[in-house]
Amino acid sequence: MRHDSKIQFVPARDGGDGGLEAFRTDGVAYQCYAPQEAFSIETQTASQKKKIYKDIKRLCDDVPGTLRLLGSIKIHTWILMTPQFDSRTLVEYARKKSSQLLTKKPRPQWCADSFEILVITDEEFASEKVRLLGEIDLRLHLEIPYDHSQATAPENTAMIERLDGKLKVDPTLGGDSELRDQYRGELLTVFLRGQAQMAHLQQQYPTLHLAVERRLRSFLSTLTMKMAGLREPGPEVVVTLARRLQEGLMTDAPGLSDVLAEQIAWYAISDWLIRCPLRFRSVA
Repeated sequence: MRHDSKIQFVPARDGGDGGLEAFRTDGVAYQCYAPQEAFSIETQTASQKKKIYKDIKRLCDDVPGTLRLLGSIKIHTWILMTPQFDSRTLVEYARKKSSQLLTKKPRPQWCADSFEILVITDEEFASEKVRLLGEIDLRLHLEIPYDHSQATAPENTAMIERLDGKLKVDPTLGGDSELRDQYRGELLTVFLRGQAQMAHLQQQYPTLHLAVERRLRSFLSTLTMKMAGLREPGPEVVVTLARRLQEGLMTDAPGLSDVLAEQIAWYAISDWLIRCPLRFRSVA
C-alpha cells in the first residue's frame, strides 16, 4: 500500500469526526478509531462495524459537503485505522459495505468505480513508525507534577475503601495496619500519577500511546482469570506481574525509559487491583 501521495488532514470541527479524518490526493481516505470499551473481541468488533456504518452513512448523507471538501478527487479506498482487530467478520462486513455502496442508486459522486473499505492497524506503517520513533527521545520519561495528597482526598474514598478491603485479607498486610496504609497509599499514588502520564502520552506521543495501550489490553484481559487460579495472589505475585508487564512495555514501546515503563506497569496493576472483583485470599 502506498503512503507517499500528498495528504490533507481534516480538522474535527470541519468534518474530521464525520467520515473523513484525512485523505490523499490519489483518492485514499483515512478514519482513525480506537474503541474505548473493548472488553472482548465481540464488543470490539461490534464497535468497529458501527464506526464503519456511521461514517460511510455520513459521507453519503452529505454528498455536497463531501464534494466541497474533496473537490475533483474521487475516493477509491476508505480505510479504517484501528489499534487492533481480531475477527474476520469485520473484514467481511467491510467488503459487504463496499459492495452496497457501489450498487447504491444513485452512487455518491465522490465514490470511485473501484471503491473499497479496508481495515488496517499501524503495522501497515511499520517503516514510518520506526522513523517516527527515531525522531522521539528514545528514552522518554514524563515528569508529571503530582500532588501526593490526592491519594487520601475525600473524592477518592471509595477507591481507598475498595482497595483496603482487598489488602486486608493478605496475612502480612492484614496484620499490620501501618504497612497496609503505606502499601495502599503507594498504589493509589502510582495509579493517579499514571492516569496523568497516560493522558499526556496520548496527547503528545500518540504512536507510543497506541503501543502501550495494546500491551496493557493484552496483559490485563486475562489477568483476573490467571489470578483467580492462584492459591496465594498476594503482593509478591503482584510485584512479579508488574515486572513482566514492564518488560512487555519495553519490547512493544522501546521509546519508553525504564522508569516510565515501570511506572506505567504499576499504574496498570493498581488500576486492575482497584477494579477487579478478586480479593487477596488469606492462607490457612
